[in-house]
Amino acid sequence: MIFNFNKRIYSLFFIATILLFAVNACKNNPEQTETENKTADSLSIKLNSPELKAVNAELLKDAGNPDLYNKRATIYIALKQLTEAVNDAKRAIKMDTTKANYYMTLVDAYYAQNNTRLSKELLEIIEKKFPDNVDALLKLSELYYLVRQYQKGIDYVNKALKINDRLAKAYYLKGSIYRESGDTSRAISSLETAIEQDNKYENAFIDIGVMYAARKNPIALEYYNNALKINPTNENTVYARAKLLQDIGKIDEAIIEYKAILTKNKNCETCYYNLGAIYLEIKKDNNTALENFTNAIALNPNSAPAYFARGYTYSKLKDKESAKADYNMCLKIQPNFEAAIQALNEL
Repeated sequence: MIFNFNKRIYSLFFIATILLFAVNACKNNPEQTETENKTADSLSIKLNSPELKAVNAELLKDAGNPDLYNKRATIYIALKQLTEAVNDAKRAIKMDTTKANYYMTLVDAYYAQNNTRLSKELLEIIEKKFPDNVDALLKLSELYYLVRQYQKGIDYVNKALKINDRLAKAYYLKGSIYRESGDTSRAISSLETAIEQDNKYENAFIDIGVMYAARKNPIALEYYNNALKINPTNENTVYARAKLLQDIGKIDEAIIEYKAILTKNKNCETCYYNLGAIYLEIKKDNNTALENFTNAIALNPNSAPAYFARGYTYSKLKDKESAKADYNMCLKIQPNFEAAIQALNEL
């Protein structure tokens, strides 16, 4: 996806937006406000939202307070009521054009709607109106990162860092861009800097761990462990650690980790699959391997690798008919699964 805007259309959008937002502190239409408040109250009941109910009560007392409309817009975003969020954010801006955070709330609402075009156009307006707003610069960087225009993403991060060189989020985003573009050395360096600025930056620890784990480097364990100190309940991190333990040959520790995950989440298909592989190839326990592959298939009946693995296990157990059935099922799901074709020919 490449941003390619017609300059004339963009200029018109810019003028129209400024005109829309420039009207300052005009009085609300009482009937319109009353209707909107009734709608908001209905939504608070329907969505069972005490936060929404509370801000509605505040607005009844102070209907001219733009902070309250901005606050309600952020609540609407959290509740995925995005049309209402956009309307409230626009109203807050109309009432007070000097608050950058009102504009950023509108950006967040557009972003939640997956409307990257309006998000980007509004962010560019914010950049001009509030040139020191690092949140807008980082959001622009993120948008360019998402559309794989990495250099522009880096440029906006660097603009933000010129304003404040201690922004952990900026270094994290920079690391993510470098990682995505294949420069792992710079990625790790930037993520390390993010951690230096914020030693509770969980995702930075995880991402560095993932990069080291891809090389089967045991140092990844240190990063996963640090991430789990910050958030011990993150199942994805526990799984990543278990997989690394498996990959570097710490099999018994990996088994303990996978089983710990399964005690809390019986739906971890890959835990069952990996346990099956361990018991089949390393522990030489075909029956336990069979049980785990069967559990993986029960959770995902469309997993060609799981059918192949179970078929191979059946062949180890001298059950040719069951092996043949699983190989055929594997090929039904993925006709070009070469190992299954070869295994069938060898039965």
